[in-house]
Amino acid sequence: MRRHTIHPIAAARRALGLMAAVLTLTTTVSAQTQETEQSPWRISAAVGGFVPFSSLIRAADSHDTELVAGPAFSLEPQHTVVNRVSAYLNGVLAFPTIRLGSSIQPAVMGPSGQVMLVVGTAGVVVTASDWLGDHMQPTLRLGGGFKWYSFDLTGAENELRPTADIGLGLRGVGIGAIDVTVELRYLPSSFDQGKLPIRGISPQDQQQSDLYFSIGFGIRP
Repeated sequence: MRRHTIHPIAAARRALGLMAAVLTLTTTVSAQTQETEQSPWRISAAVGGFVPFSSLIRAADSHDTELVAGPAFSLEPQHTVVNRVSAYLNGVLAFPTIRLGSSIQPAVMGPSGQVMLVVGTAGVVVTASDWLGDHMQPTLRLGGGFKWYSFDLTGAENELRPTADIGLGLRGVGIGAIDVTVELRYLPSSFDQGKLPIRGISPQDQQQSDLYFSIGFGIRP
């Protein structure tokens, strides 16, 4: 079966368009809604970079097969459960590329080295007391979910794996319902080497250490 070629630029444009639509909609709703209390819902969109720090396949000659950092985008609804604790559902769409090493079969070809990585997680976000003049709030994220790898290589298979989601951030609270957040998330998981067309080694699970650094906007409709 012929694989569908991934076009990262087009996908990135669609992701940015979706973010803009979400923020425009929530801004309009917020402007039309006059509430005496803050809404328990918060919707955010973010853009950043997905940075893998572990090889998919470690080779004896040090020519590892690994993912190279790429752009990433995310959307997240949150709902306040108790004071300063919110439940979240997060989706990340990342576009790293793959660098083939010596343990990959020589006949492996594209159509490209692009990888589409989808991360879906859920958990809680804890916001600390107002900090630095009541306009900065540290955040702690704890959750878990899955990673889905989609390769554009001959002989490769898609891969679904569980992941944890641990993050530290800083939220700048402005006037009104809009805030800005900078966050660093750690997404540890594993990867089944047998999903790639390998040679000369026995497939095993390889531990993965991935970081997602993002800057985003949040709004309470």
